[in-house]
Amino acid sequence: MRGSRLLRQGFAGIVIGSSVLLSACDPIAFVSNQALRFVEKKLVPPMLKDNDVVMACNSGVATAPLIMATENLGANTDQLGTLLYTTAGLCAEIEANEHELRYLRASKAGNVEEAQDARIAQKRFAELASRRQLNAYERFVRYYEKRYEIKIGEECTDFYKDFDEFVYMLGLITGLQALLNDITAQQVVGVPMDVAAKAERAFSCLDNDKWWGVPVAARAVIWNVLPGADEGKDVWGTFEASMAKGEAVGMRLPHAMYALSALGKDDQPRLRDAIRRYVNVKEDFKVNPDYRLADAMAGMIIQVLSDRLWTEGAGTRTPIGSLGKFWDEKADKSESAVEIDDLL
Repeated sequence: MRGSRLLRQGFAGIVIGSSVLLSACDPIAFVSNQALRFVEKKLVPPMLKDNDVVMACNSGVATAPLIMATENLGANTDQLGTLLYTTAGLCAEIEANEHELRYLRASKAGNVEEAQDARIAQKRFAELASRRQLNAYERFVRYYEKRYEIKIGEECTDFYKDFDEFVYMLGLITGLQALLNDITAQQVVGVPMDVAAKAERAFSCLDNDKWWGVPVAARAVIWNVLPGADEGKDVWGTFEASMAKGEAVGMRLPHAMYALSALGKDDQPRLRDAIRRYVNVKEDFKVNPDYRLADAMAGMIIQVLSDRLWTEGAGTRTPIGSLGKFWDEKADKSESAVEIDDLL
């Protein structure tokens, strides 16, 4: 028994020793990279299963600097950094959205100074969100172009594992978010304008069925943005198909993309339809248990867009229990009407 144990220990020592040698003879870099792989395998999946977007964003803000510090030890933090800076960007987006609602209320009340202050604050937080998201996008590009020896937007590859494919999709979405927030911030960050065109091509590398209809829905958003990109394409029909696919597998990210595209086109009927579609899914709908956070992020987008509509129309954000309903619609007698107290 003792001899067998010594043999196993010796074999393990050879494996570890070889790995260290392959890590440019730097044991600290080896240990740092192994620690990051542990985080990726053991700590990230539970976070993706949770549906608390605010907790996820705060986790990104708190842990990103600590994880990035391991770069000084020789670790490659780019892939995990893509995830952390993406979630950290959400915190800045939440703040920007709050100040936009304040701006809308002040404008409605004719309070010019308050409206101006709110708009300035909104742009500041949009800039912060864009900087974090651009950081995430640049890390994503650097990691995948080096590891898979491809050019994002020009070549496709076979992914080694599902996590790589998920972060690839997340990196593309985050690049688009960085661009949109930079536009809100008057382009002070300088996100390259070709990010959208590259993303449109890169999304085609993903399995649309496997990833809930999101890749094609994301491409449809870009078709509605880039001049001439929608030629010969049924953009709104694409969203319908993507939402149906997403609902079938417990994911409503395509609904949020449909809503954002309708907002970009200032198509109020479709924007309201997107919000209703998110809320009024079939009774047997169950959120994908492994990616609750992704569905919750879609819910945050839907809530923000609903709050914007309500604030513009009624002076307050969406009342409790009224997501999917609107202030100017005739109340259904079979349902409880919105209480005036909710509007005070």
